[in-house]
Amino acid sequence: MGGRTMTLTDTACGLELFRGLGRAEVSRMLESLNGVRKTYRRGEIVMFAGKRAERLLAVAKGHLHVYNDISAEHPVLVREFGVGDVLGLWILHVPEIACWPGTIVAAEDSELVSLGMDRARALLASTEKSVARLSVNASRILSRELFSVWRKLTVMDAPTIEEKVKIYLSELENENGRAGEVEVPFDRERMAAYFGVTRPSLSRALGRLRDKGLISWRKNVFRTNFPRT
Repeated sequence: MGGRTMTLTDTACGLELFRGLGRAEVSRMLESLNGVRKTYRRGEIVMFAGKRAERLLAVAKGHLHVYNDISAEHPVLVREFGVGDVLGLWILHVPEIACWPGTIVAAEDSELVSLGMDRARALLASTEKSVARLSVNASRILSRELFSVWRKLTVMDAPTIEEKVKIYLSELENENGRAGEVEVPFDRERMAAYFGVTRPSLSRALGRLRDKGLISWRKNVFRTNFPRT
């Protein structure tokens, strides 16, 4: 006998956005926000850059990647989003930004909870206690996204690929609290896209760092030996 099929409310209750809310409150909010569940296969386009942002996209399963120009020969990976993240929070709070700034792609089979943007703005204007909890959760998620953007800018400001790699791995170490070992959340092709370089160029830079005794790796797990200050 198979297990019970997950409902939209079941899925939403597991999201950070609805943390601290009862099942009945989540169900009511989903109805108010015209919530629907969306599934995407790996490599499928979720949203194109320039398309009007009419929905918030909460990641319930899988990973999404955002590229600046998916049609470019070497698209730059701008951001990665995982379970619990919500795409569109900036746009929710800054309505002058009407369109998605990048193309969103499913990095693996993914499941999203899609919520109406305009309805979310109207709901956040309410003084209900449950809405206050929703706002606190959204602020926490947005703060995490701001930190990720800061890390990206720091990496991209480095003068060489080797320096980009060192800064990126060091920032992941600091974030995870595990000096000396870190797991990169994507494969080499997407890692190269994140740095805005070709995969062969990244491979050569990794090789030079390995030859200097600064890094070693097994698949996506990197061991580091950077000088500590």
